[in-house]
Amino acid sequence: MSASARTRVGVVGAGNIASIAQLPTLVNRDDVELAALVSRRQDPGPLARRWGFSAVYPTVEEMLAGEQLDAVFVLTPRSEHAHAVEACLRHGLDVFCEKPLAPSVDEAERLADLADEYGRILMVDFNRRYAPAYVAGRKAFGEAGAAFCVAQKNRPGSEYRATFENAIHMVDLLRWYCGGEPVDVSAHAAGDDAWEEDGSAALVRFDSGNTGVLVAARTAGAWNEKLDAYGAGVSAEVRAPESVAVTVDGVTTTRDLSSEAFGWATATETLGFAEAVHHFLDRVSDRQPPLTSAREAVATQRLLDRILEAAGLPTQEQGGRQWSSHATNTAPR
Repeated sequence: MSASARTRVGVVGAGNIASIAQLPTLVNRDDVELAALVSRRQDPGPLARRWGFSAVYPTVEEMLAGEQLDAVFVLTPRSEHAHAVEACLRHGLDVFCEKPLAPSVDEAERLADLADEYGRILMVDFNRRYAPAYVAGRKAFGEAGAAFCVAQKNRPGSEYRATFENAIHMVDLLRWYCGGEPVDVSAHAAGDDAWEEDGSAALVRFDSGNTGVLVAARTAGAWNEKLDAYGAGVSAEVRAPESVAVTVDGVTTTRDLSSEAFGWATATETLGFAEAVHHFLDRVSDRQPPLTSAREAVATQRLLDRILEAAGLPTQEQGGRQWSSHATNTAPR
């Protein structure tokens, strides 16, 4: 870290999700300086002034050459993650990257290896692990995890690689809640187009002995995210992003985050975006592995690939096609 008392941060990409999630958290920290932004906007001036960036660059390479930074947030579309993350790691910087770390698991693993080689913190924004409702639900099961866990993320309308894009958070939660690594995976996808499926479902048995179920429907009437977990006389029901009910031996405790915040709770807090940023900056300071490290992200993506393969869905990007930018996609991620 630089001699300054403030952590000098660079940000690569600042679309709608960044403006809702990470940037508000960063500007509210007195120990962070938003030193530089990488943006392809024709006129990035208003964006820089809104968030207080000291400088704007058109490429990652120019930012790295022109600035002395401590950490970088890579908030671009997934097709651009690997290039920016690698450049920053090789420059000796810690990196926070939006999920997924890379379009393919092999590329993600290469970046995890690179972070180890350079001794850098590389964290991936699986923000649900930092969301208060999910944290409370997971805590109820202790080290053993949940014997059974059903994770759902359902939406109306499909999109390019819908399961990959929409279900990866829930796959990560299944790994976190159930513990261990997958032993058996079975899955089914609906719809006639493997690149824009109507949804998928999966059954995963973990080496912990616990079982996870994924439901990722793209034929729902509205956006819906929830998780139900059971084990050792405990039930947890999470209705994302704001409610969790934990039942122990017949006694239920319900927590409603909107009520706690008098109606002002936002997705930045309830979906874990803010706490993920704080967690990363804490790890930059204490040099401990983050909860959603690059290695954890690789393991989640590897399980997702097994689900896709079992469902007959592609595990690689379609040639010549890219996923749309966060700048044009404002639905909850």
